[in-house]
Amino acid sequence: MRSKWHWMFAQAMLAAAALLSAADLAAAQAGQDAVYSSLAQVTNSPSFIDASMFATSPPPASRNFCGVLNWVLNPLNGILPSTGGVIDARGLPGTTPPTSMTCTMSPWGSGSSYVNVPSTILLPATGALPTNPSNPIIISTPWILPPNTHLIGEGDGIPIFSTGGSLISAPGTTIQAASGFSGSMIQIGAPSPVCPLVNTIPTCTGISVENLTLDGQGQSINGITNAYSQDATSVNHVSLYQIRGVGLLIEQGSSGGNATNSGPYSNITFDTGSYQGTTGTVCAQIFNAVSTHGIHGLSCASETNDAPAAVLLDSSNNSIEDVRIVGFYDGISVGKNAPALSNVLLNIIGDTINNSGPSPFRDSTQFRGRLMSPSGLAREAALNLTPFPLRGWATI
Repeated sequence: MRSKWHWMFAQAMLAAAALLSAADLAAAQAGQDAVYSSLAQVTNSPSFIDASMFATSPPPASRNFCGVLNWVLNPLNGILPSTGGVIDARGLPGTTPPTSMTCTMSPWGSGSSYVNVPSTILLPATGALPTNPSNPIIISTPWILPPNTHLIGEGDGIPIFSTGGSLISAPGTTIQAASGFSGSMIQIGAPSPVCPLVNTIPTCTGISVENLTLDGQGQSINGITNAYSQDATSVNHVSLYQIRGVGLLIEQGSSGGNATNSGPYSNITFDTGSYQGTTGTVCAQIFNAVSTHGIHGLSCASETNDAPAAVLLDSSNNSIEDVRIVGFYDGISVGKNAPALSNVLLNIIGDTINNSGPSPFRDSTQFRGRLMSPSGLAREAALNLTPFPLRGWATI
């Protein structure tokens, strides 16, 4: 009898728990995950938000990808806690009706309406298959990332076309610049109030961008710029496509802002695609940004015309390694625009091709540098690395 009574009691408790769980779930905040509380009850958690649940929440004019993200990020809407959380945007645009991927604003807004909340944003797959047309995220204004923001896509890469010009495959996640775009597509940090003041210097930390492609559509714009974010800031597996300005710019900002201790910047691919490089086309530049964690894994291609230099190293105490360069007149220019001391270059490869007709590749790729002595005096140096790549290391 005791065993039977125990069994009946257990079944009653399970039934009560089921009813309680159903009630909890019904009362849960839309878009939030269901989790078990410390009392073993199912409740809602604001730490993980499904953005697709809010596809129709913004005003009609803002019902696009960035508008939905802004709605979720905005503390006034009570969706994401002030301490931040994960926003899963991978369900967009697969909503009913479909969410437009053409943005009319930044997810963080601008000016007095700028939303400064930490978050991890999971971006949707926008890649194309023969039966699934490409649907990139189209932006008309820079995305300025606040502290402790992590932007994660579904994969980077350069689009592949058939000999007939048909798109065979596209990257997992593509953010595309709209016509008439200006500035940098992604700006890591900004002056106060975006980055808080630390000893009067605007300083951000904890910002990362990974697994996505930025498509500049052949415009003379920049890809990613960091002038304000320092520790725990990184870029990894990002492709910079059809950008004819600076692909990756690490520099000193205004009001003393800087990118010291930022990085590493890893697995970066830069390709101008079918567009010609210009005098302002640069794969990557470190300018007055002392002591970063360096660039590690960089592929630079200016495919139809030689741009002046692939990499401009205009700062001290940095490292650049595992680099492949195609179609630039100079590979790495050291100290051209500012003093550059105690830098390490490792495994730099300049590709070549020899044929009788015009070629987007130079027959000889030179790596020219301005080597700064401790006294500040400069001397020009030219290292012909063709046909042999630099497999050792050099401190300059």
